[in-house]
Amino acid sequence: MTKHESVSSEQQTNLAAKLHEPVSSEGESLRDQEAIANDFQGESTKGEIEMVSGFDPTHAVSEGSEEVFNAEELANLPDAASTAYLSPETVCGADDRVRITPATSIPWRWICKLFITFPDGGRYVGTGWFIGGRTVMTAGHCVFSKANGGWARSIEVVPGMDGNARPFGSQVGTSFRSVQGWTQDGKPEFDYGAIILPNCNLGNRVGWFGFANLSDSTLKNLLVNTSGYPADKPLGTQWFNAGTITNVTDRKIYYMIDTIGGQSGSPVWRFLNGERHAVGIHAYGGCPNSATRIIKPVFDNMLAWKNIPC
Repeated sequence: MTKHESVSSEQQTNLAAKLHEPVSSEGESLRDQEAIANDFQGESTKGEIEMVSGFDPTHAVSEGSEEVFNAEELANLPDAASTAYLSPETVCGADDRVRITPATSIPWRWICKLFITFPDGGRYVGTGWFIGGRTVMTAGHCVFSKANGGWARSIEVVPGMDGNARPFGSQVGTSFRSVQGWTQDGKPEFDYGAIILPNCNLGNRVGWFGFANLSDSTLKNLLVNTSGYPADKPLGTQWFNAGTITNVTDRKIYYMIDTIGGQSGSPVWRFLNGERHAVGIHAYGGCPNSATRIIKPVFDNMLAWKNIPC
């Protein structure tokens, strides 16, 4: 198609639908599923390690993990956003981020530190959040990077990480989801993806966020929250900030909430009537910082990924 050829509204709709076509690291054909995207508080099905002064739980919970990195290696890992040459997340004005410690209560335990390994051996960090028993939502650039060989080789998911403490242990995912708009075209407005864990044990234990497709009028000036694992703070510490959505476009939401590299993939959520529903997947900086908006095609893909059987 030349630049002078006209495009009908129907062709534009079909193109947008193709860009949101879900793809997996296994090359499977994926279909939408119907579900209600409620949050879930989780149920403790395994013993938890007591936070006893002087006891380091890191060794106890890392035994049996597929990949174990030492603290020095972990502290020096770059943000996954650097794989796609993206605008770094930014502190806008005075930095009023607050550390979440401990991170074992709701909703902090739904948020996960990610340790990402790509096919070329490159190691990076990011943030994710549970949306189902075995499904962790994140940015597309955390699961797929053309510059690093394509789909991630593995991602270790650590919910509620707090410094060296891993109170719920971790799981390593090797199955991933995203959409053609990101994996093929690298479009920022399609920068979202998911990690599919080996089973539902971890997700059912800690619980997960709900998510919602909200109208422009509801989103504009909406007070939202975000929390994640910034790389400028001590290793494994989770940091929170909140603010209002200042601008809304067809596929993005913008805000002046403080974030830093490492928080790529963090949830941006509305807390209302005791329920927490994500409305965006944080990915970009620039003041305002921004998130991939959960519009209907994104919502539908998330429902399908959320309901992958255990």
